[in-house]
Amino acid sequence: MNKILSILLLLTFSLGLPAQNEPTYLKTFEYDKRIHDFGTILEKDGKVSHTFTFTNKGSKPVVINEVNSWCGCTGSEFSRKPIAPGKTGTVTVTYNPLNRPGKFSKEVAVLLNDGRNYTRIWVKGNVIGYLHPVTEDYPYAFGRGLYMGFKVLPFGSLKPGESYTFEQRIANDTDKPMTVEFEKVPDNRVLKMPGRIELKPRERTTFKVSYKAVRQYPYDRHILVRIKVNGASVKPMRVTWFGTKPRQVEL
Repeated sequence: MNKILSILLLLTFSLGLPAQNEPTYLKTFEYDKRIHDFGTILEKDGKVSHTFTFTNKGSKPVVINEVNSWCGCTGSEFSRKPIAPGKTGTVTVTYNPLNRPGKFSKEVAVLLNDGRNYTRIWVKGNVIGYLHPVTEDYPYAFGRGLYMGFKVLPFGSLKPGESYTFEQRIANDTDKPMTVEFEKVPDNRVLKMPGRIELKPRERTTFKVSYKAVRQYPYDRHILVRIKVNGASVKPMRVTWFGTKPRQVEL
């Protein structure tokens, strides 16, 4: 029921549409502050939290049923017991700045009394990001400071005329410029990818590897892509194509 009410409340706020049994704003459930500004926070320091205090100035108990910001970056904890007239309850809002550099402002809806009422609060701030370890997004080391997102590019069983493209992540984890050369062995001319990439010191980027099927094969196939970094050979990358014949899996 609460999920349905949350969606209804979101649509009401964002679209301005009338809704059947629309929740009403509960003025007598007063917050100590409407907006909390975390100010400038460092991504590397992790999550930040603030606790809002609410006072029930009405004549009936108030129950907090759910707190929602519709964002995975924001979590919450709140008072579970009914808040009697004259008493206070709390809502703690936690913001996770991981991979979210820059300014943010998050509206938080507090659903009350089985969704019949609501109130709203906000958290905001500015996240100073940092350069993450290369292995977070480029887990495979090929040698001499070269890292990529995949060490094997698996193309499924494509029908003639169908195509697929991989966005391969590539990183230079050194303080010097890097020239990366690719050689397909054997040379598959239908497989399209750059033969050479120039990377600046500490540069992280992507390149495309695409294939358009000319025909289907019953068996699996593969080639190796030999790689040189500044003229020196490093580990190869493997490209595979799955055939139409079912593969046997050893248990």
